[in-house]
Amino acid sequence: MFQLLVLATAATGSAQETPQETRPGPAYELKLDLDLPIVLIAGGLTSSFFLLPELPGATCAPECDRSHINRLDRSAAGLYDPTWGTVGDIATATTLAAPVVVVLVDEGFKNGLNDDLVVAEAALVSSALQISTSYAVARPRPRVYADQAPLGSRTNSNAARSFFSGHVANTVATSVAALRTFQRLDKPALGWVVLGVGLAGSSLVGVSRIASGAHFPSDVLVGAAVGAGFGLALPAVHRSGARLIPFTTSDSAGLMLTGTLR
Repeated sequence: MFQLLVLATAATGSAQETPQETRPGPAYELKLDLDLPIVLIAGGLTSSFFLLPELPGATCAPECDRSHINRLDRSAAGLYDPTWGTVGDIATATTLAAPVVVVLVDEGFKNGLNDDLVVAEAALVSSALQISTSYAVARPRPRVYADQAPLGSRTNSNAARSFFSGHVANTVATSVAALRTFQRLDKPALGWVVLGVGLAGSSLVGVSRIASGAHFPSDVLVGAAVGAGFGLALPAVHRSGARLIPFTTSDSAGLMLTGTLR
């Protein structure tokens, strides 16, 4: 049995940290024994998307029964519009790139690349969870609930990967992680601007994914929640002095994440 234990030790220090002047950066100290496993594990899981053609499509294809859908999502069943799909792809690429570029321009090349790795990790881990969950849940996409979409797009393996929205999770994750980065650099105003732009872009991504027939509203909401969570978690992990340590017991083996919350 392979387990992943997440252990955190809360340390009681001074009530308030000593005020500091604006830090030039970088915001995070990268560690090979932490960042390399994150990139390898999350990257490996995310790359499994390329195995998608080997998987079965929606079991109810080519046209599923919308009566089984919950009330929140029922109005989206059967939607299909490839133009909205193009809009969503452009909005996703722009919203993902914006925080990374702002961090790079603000901090300079060396420090910016350092901190952009943490921002990118937030999106990468979000993608890893989304890909794994979509395989496990195999929820049909909205376009499978009508005959507007081409037959091939309703019967292929990707048509059964609706839950949850990876596009939204990734854009929200990078936006929130960038906010936390600028807060650590004592530049909260810039961080909130980046977050505002990122959330606006993420909203457009969410709307486009629904209108294109790729996701239900609940897929988008869950994606936003997951992205926000990892956008907060990855910067926090890098502040905690965390380390990944292999462990074994008589009946299990895995990785232990240890650190101190500050």
